[in-house]
Amino acid sequence: MRKSSLEANLWARMGRPWGWLTVLAFAAPFIVIRFFIFWKVGMSHPLALVEAALVPVLVSVGFSWIAPMAWRFTNDDRPRAGLFRGVFQSLLVNSISVLLFVELDVLVLSISKPMLASDFWTATAWNATMLIPLMTLVGYFIAMGELQDEERRLADAQSKSAQDRALQHQLSPHVLFNALNGLAELVRQDPAAAEQGLLDLAELYRMVLDNGRLQWVPLKEEARLVERFLAVEKLRLGDRLHVIWEWDDELNSLMVPPLVLQPLVENAIKHGLSQRVGASTLYIVARLLLGEVEVRVDNQGEMGTKVGRPGRAGRQGVGLENLMERLKLHFPGESSVFLESEDGYTRAGFRVSAKALGVPVHKNEEIPLAVNESWTSLN
Repeated sequence: MRKSSLEANLWARMGRPWGWLTVLAFAAPFIVIRFFIFWKVGMSHPLALVEAALVPVLVSVGFSWIAPMAWRFTNDDRPRAGLFRGVFQSLLVNSISVLLFVELDVLVLSISKPMLASDFWTATAWNATMLIPLMTLVGYFIAMGELQDEERRLADAQSKSAQDRALQHQLSPHVLFNALNGLAELVRQDPAAAEQGLLDLAELYRMVLDNGRLQWVPLKEEARLVERFLAVEKLRLGDRLHVIWEWDDELNSLMVPPLVLQPLVENAIKHGLSQRVGASTLYIVARLLLGEVEVRVDNQGEMGTKVGRPGRAGRQGVGLENLMERLKLHFPGESSVFLESEDGYTRAGFRVSAKALGVPVHKNEEIPLAVNESWTSLN
């Protein structure tokens, strides 16, 4: 690891509560023993009592935090030093640490009881013999454990990314296939509109490919992609399609996985508007409610499943099934996908913990929505 990475690693350790609990738990028995010894020999000076507690804590920090760093430093991108370099660095760093510990110990103790120079060197030799090899060994095992954890997290992240890519690649051709089917109908009815639709489709698919290369995109970009998709659908459906955006602009900057909104809109058109005679209205909603960010699409008509219960994969299609799996990957235990009917409308959408999306705590409450009936409202 480089120096900057090592410093970041140290600050990360210091920011973990369990790390401090480990340090204190390791130091606590030695603090008790030292207090007992100082009491027995009559050392009651305040500084001595402070030192009785401080030095064990510093030694514990040396074992838990400083000793492993000596094994991780390489000044390049390698995760740890080789055996011989690691041993050399560890012995050097631990020797300096032990010398400082002993110096502090002797300095404070000499306030209560004068000590000879020989006492200092005796204490140094004894502590060096005991602590330096032990710190070197403990530091090695802690560093190796950390490295294994990092490799496991990296493997998990790569596996999650690969699964997400596979799901995205499954969805991208699905979007194109359905849009082409719609344009095939339009060619016979209105060739000029079909030509414009192909241009819109090309732009739509460019956006799908661009976003598909990213792991996260702003929620606003998802809305823009949906607007392009609606432009293609509107050429085919004309006045039958009416869209109302109930969209909280404060959520535009939230980072979400690509292609989380378009499947909801497509599902509403395919299973809602396309099954109805005459015009139909879609409500595209993004809001913050009770500690969760909710994104959903409402369409007129009811499905043939129970209220609040997700439909089967065949009913809700590839899009919603795909969305469910991808949200589980990115927000395990903090997201849900729903498909429900109520009051003559079908609602399909997802909810993600506001905390998981980085929404400030003071904003974790319901925000009144401004209704905008222009389906190009986000341009």
